[in-house]
Amino acid sequence: MKTAFNFKSTFITLVIISILGIITSSYLVYNHYALPTPGTGCDFSTTISCSVVNTSVFSELLNVPVALLGVIWFVFLLFMAARGLTKKSIPAVVLLTWSILGIVSVIYLVIAEIILQALCPYCTLVHVLTIITFILSLILFKKSSPGPSWKSILPWLIAAALVTLVPVVLYNLPNNDQNYDQLAQCLTDNGVTMYGSFRCGVCAKTKALFGNSFQYINEVECHPQGPNAQTELCLAKNISGTPTWIIERNGEEIKRYTGFLSPAEVAVFGGCSS
Repeated sequence: MKTAFNFKSTFITLVIISILGIITSSYLVYNHYALPTPGTGCDFSTTISCSVVNTSVFSELLNVPVALLGVIWFVFLLFMAARGLTKKSIPAVVLLTWSILGIVSVIYLVIAEIILQALCPYCTLVHVLTIITFILSLILFKKSSPGPSWKSILPWLIAAALVTLVPVVLYNLPNNDQNYDQLAQCLTDNGVTMYGSFRCGVCAKTKALFGNSFQYINEVECHPQGPNAQTELCLAKNISGTPTWIIERNGEEIKRYTGFLSPAEVAVFGGCSS
């Protein structure tokens, strides 16, 4: 005798997954924006680190942090799971479609980790939760009655589209970020160079803080797989960590600093503070 499929326990599991996903993704949003600090709870080495992945060039899509999209994805999943738990009126095809979008993001981030040669532990937890969601959604889809009409599906599709598009629009509105053009040009005039790496999370945060003004700062890519890499120069300069800020004048090194510097701190370092 076959046991009847328990829809209620499945939706309860999805609710729990959603809550865990919201908590984990929220931490990753914080990690994306927080100033670098040593010994964070998710950074164990250069190859096992949330910061390396979560602040890399792959950490944003259309200027929106991938981690924030993760929060939104789990919040909408929680809404659908809670509704299914109480009213059983959520079309299984909508839940399956939403979980497929989650799987696409998992594939994107895994590819990013392979390119960066780094593993983000909390991202991996999100990936596992997403894969479990996909499996449960697929089971619900197969166990559900014949598909609902477009009339019942359309509102969900519109809601999902709006939930996804709103942050994209908000993050691409014109902003009035502080302009660091003069500081960046002063640093260059004073012989300041930042030796960095495309795998360096702190380097990515530094670039984000300077915004478009970073284009005026001399930068040397030290990772052999990075764009326009100058690995031999980095070896000659004894670069042991990134970012490393060096002041050189007439071919002579004046001073250096390895680690994160805010725009105000690098202004003092480079002799550009007023």
